[in-house]
Amino acid sequence: MDLVLPKILGNSPLRETIFELRFGPTIATAGDLLPGILYSKLQKDYSEVVALPMASVPRPIRDNNQNLRYQPSHRLSSGPHSIQIGDHSVLLQTTEYPGWGDFKSRIESLIAALNQTQLVKQIERFSFKYINLIAGSSSEQQLPLLNIKIDLIGRAPSEKGFLLREEHSEGMFTTIIQISPNASVKIPPANTEFSGLMIDVDTIRIVGNEFWTCHASLLDEGHLAAKTKFFSLMTSPTIQSFQPTW
Repeated sequence: MDLVLPKILGNSPLRETIFELRFGPTIATAGDLLPGILYSKLQKDYSEVVALPMASVPRPIRDNNQNLRYQPSHRLSSGPHSIQIGDHSVLLQTTEYPGWGDFKSRIESLIAALNQTQLVKQIERFSFKYINLIAGSSSEQQLPLLNIKIDLIGRAPSEKGFLLREEHSEGMFTTIIQISPNASVKIPPANTEFSGLMIDVDTIRIVGNEFWTCHASLLDEGHLAAKTKFFSLMTSPTIQSFQPTW
């Protein structure tokens, strides 16, 4: 049976959404120029510019360390929405998801502004990351909320300290899922803390410079792949607890 996806959730578990675009710059100092140029084009929606700790790390160190290479050095922000900018990546992040139509419109505005800078030589990949947390206490069993079966030495695993990570490729997309019961996450900008069952869905596609002309359909495909993966993990009662509109 095909999975039917809800259109709207009245009680959404989604806490943070991140779109990331990775690229090779035309010049080594692109990361110094991009924050100012993007701010000039997008300041109507992102009124604050902040230098992040990575800005003080010398560029040769950032370039030669894969853990640092794609880290942002500056942030443009306004309320719950922000753009994070690095030497090799831009990220659009929100802690108050406005729905796919509005979020896609923000992505397209960022892509158009980035393309106009002429500082991007080669697109490498794009991704959607959805951090979901179903509220719950440590006294409650949380893994049964999911459509998964885990047997460990003939028994269900203890949820204390449990972490499941799975990487699965389907079509052109690779999705990394991380599941952690009894998790606590702090969501910026107010660092509000949430506790419960965390489901982190990160859907990635390798892509080249055709992204500039095909991004509208590629974004829809990536969003659908991530959304389908998330809801396929949920049991029917769990989906109903989200107060779906079909």
